[in-house]
Amino acid sequence: MSETSSGASPRGRSRILVTGMPRSGTTWLARLLAAAPGSALTGREPMNPRGRQWALAGSLDGWSRLSEPSDRQVRALRRAYRALSPSVYSRYGTRQWLAALPWTRLIVKDPFAMLSIPAIHSVTGARPVLIHRHPGAMLVSYRRMRWVPDIEEMTPIVAAFERTNPDLAARIPCLPTDAPADGALAMGWFWSSLYVMALSDLESIPGGVVVPHELVATDMESCRLLHERLDVPWSPAAEAEFLREASGQVDPEKLHNFNRRPADAAMAWRGRLPEAEVSEIERATASVRSLLDEAASQLRAG
Repeated sequence: MSETSSGASPRGRSRILVTGMPRSGTTWLARLLAAAPGSALTGREPMNPRGRQWALAGSLDGWSRLSEPSDRQVRALRRAYRALSPSVYSRYGTRQWLAALPWTRLIVKDPFAMLSIPAIHSVTGARPVLIHRHPGAMLVSYRRMRWVPDIEEMTPIVAAFERTNPDLAARIPCLPTDAPADGALAMGWFWSSLYVMALSDLESIPGGVVVPHELVATDMESCRLLHERLDVPWSPAAEAEFLREASGQVDPEKLHNFNRRPADAAMAWRGRLPEAEVSEIERATASVRSLLDEAASQLRAG
């Protein structure tokens, strides 16, 4: 596939990167966008370093903040965002047989890309969509999966960010050394760190969009506006997905439960976290949530 200098496809339909913290709704939103005519989703997360994931052709071993990708990483990014590597396909994809065609609007979902948005945009031309959920929802979801925030991996990345962006870094809450790994304070620090850095990076990217998962999962007009902002046609398939009714039981062991209503998935956490923890995590993340609210308000502003 030939590309323009901006990384767009020959017909000018730039690829879309859907990113955000793991468990923030990236898979659901990417599948929704890929339901549009002429769109496709390969499904695998190119920068995911966990388990047997691709880890950008084996070049990553944890959370990374790429600023100057190596030649190997540049080649891997280009293959991933052209859908030319078998390693970026997975069962979570949509219309994968169209993904590598030059006229297809490729959707890439990758939570682990959220700290490397400028580098990815520079190499591939992908337009970023940053999705976020309430940090309380993330705490509930991580506990369901028996995960804990990646504090050790993130600490040196945050320290480097603090040296160059002290004002923004000041919005990240302090994390006591004795804070439980699965507690509200640890999640508040991790969540705030990720989104402060991602928001800082988005300032340099034209056309980047910030969207709250709860908004696009519960308000169809906002979901349609998002499609419009991204030049993705709103389709009957997207409307059917948005209005889908629940079917079957939610399996707490599954990574994704696509049988839930999108609105249910967005709101269910509110009855599952003690009020004391809700208050604690909201206090810890208030400064960063205000930044995200401000950025997300631009969705309706156009």
